[in-house]
Amino acid sequence: MKSNSLVKSTFIIMIVSCISRVIGFVRDMLIGKSFGAGIYTDAYNVAVTIPETIFMLVGLAISTSFLPILSKIRAKKNEEDMYAFANNVINILFIISLVFFIVTSIFSKEIVATLGKGFDTETTILAVRLTRITLINLLFLSINACFTSLLQVNEDFIIPSILGLFFNLPMILYLLFFKNYDIIGLTIANVIGNFFRVAVQVPSLVSHGYRYRFFVDFKDEGLKAILILIIPVIIASGANSLNMVVDTMIATSLEVGSVSALNYAVKLIFFINSIITTSIASVAYPIMANTRNNGNHKEFISVLKQSIIYLALLLIPITIGLIIFKRNVVSIIYERGEFKEYAVNLTTLALLGYSVGIFFTGMRDILNSTLFSMGKTKITTLNGIIGVIINILLSITLSKYIGLVGVALASSIAMIITSLLLFRSIVKLEKNFKFKDIIKKISIITLNSILMGIAIIAFISFINESMPKIVVLFLGTILGIIVYVTLCYWFKIKEIIEVKNLVLRKIKK
Repeated sequence: MKSNSLVKSTFIIMIVSCISRVIGFVRDMLIGKSFGAGIYTDAYNVAVTIPETIFMLVGLAISTSFLPILSKIRAKKNEEDMYAFANNVINILFIISLVFFIVTSIFSKEIVATLGKGFDTETTILAVRLTRITLINLLFLSINACFTSLLQVNEDFIIPSILGLFFNLPMILYLLFFKNYDIIGLTIANVIGNFFRVAVQVPSLVSHGYRYRFFVDFKDEGLKAILILIIPVIIASGANSLNMVVDTMIATSLEVGSVSALNYAVKLIFFINSIITTSIASVAYPIMANTRNNGNHKEFISVLKQSIIYLALLLIPITIGLIIFKRNVVSIIYERGEFKEYAVNLTTLALLGYSVGIFFTGMRDILNSTLFSMGKTKITTLNGIIGVIINILLSITLSKYIGLVGVALASSIAMIITSLLLFRSIVKLEKNFKFKDIIKKISIITLNSILMGIAIIAFISFINESMPKIVVLFLGTILGIIVYVTLCYWFKIKEIIEVKNLVLRKIKK
């Protein structure tokens, strides 16, 4: 894929994803307004986390190894064989999810007691009740991941990028139009949203020639390949989810509302990464798998380099801006109704800690995808384990000295170390991968971002303190963009020129 094609696909998905994520923030604002940060949201967040964690450890691992094998089957055989293999995996994965659903439903009390060890009796009882509802999501999450992989291997990126819209819609409608809403109704709406994410992909899959058929073949060669990869991928793919579980467990022993504050902060970080990192990875991952299976290693390396540079170009300045405007962002998005100053203060602290690792979180995801497409899952396993261990040790240590911000900062430090280890591994594996140009560009981008931050701070120091927060954020962002883009032009960062040319072509059309 040519450079401008990668930029074009990523740019379109970013726009679509941005709209979808804005809808997600509307949902979070409504939840914050309706329930604030307390026992209801703590119980709800733990209940929602449980099926997502189980899914990350099983379903996502299979779907992650699923895509490159789909690509390989199509390259070596044909599309019909690829879809037959897909049906086999989907059916087996659904059976596995059903077993997990039954087992976790039986032991839901014990699971909640483990995750919410600092909860009082009332919060624990509520969390168990909500968990028994959210566990139904296990039946939808794995199928959703497989459907998405099928669309991506066909290089159909639009539908996967708007799934969040269909997931969030039931919850938004419930909170807006049901007068006697409660946390149980919100949880049911969450389950309905997960069902919609699966259903909306079916028409696109059919248009690509996919037809569902129920059968199970445990002797399938492709299935054996997945089974060989599954344990390493489970650890690597589940590392982020496990880190969040660690953060949640430690936060339950801190002041009331800490779990919810972490969750609200993570949603802000996820909003940024899902628009940028997910958009780049969702385009780059299937392309890297397809080019590698077709023997085009030069294009494989080119796509990888472009992905890292575009990630840095967007996420590093956003990191600086978010650190500066952290309280403004939290206040503008969440501060209303029951979400008062106490909740704002907690969420701001959590956001500060998580902000440090934004770029490295994105880089880790891109590099993990690269290694998955190469079939080098042992490397991702080792680095996933290292990341979790570092996060556990630092979370326990830093939370004792700096509280909630320490829990979030520990995750960021773990991300930094993990991404650097992954980068070193890829450099060793790909002898033709010249990394000096990447390091040079990232250094320039970092310098430009710091200078942008200094300009924003100087601007804030001169404006009227009574100016509304949203105006300060808007003006500061505009100034930051102008300064940053100007510096990138001055330092001749060609990727910023490619983006400018693409935007201008779209405007002319």
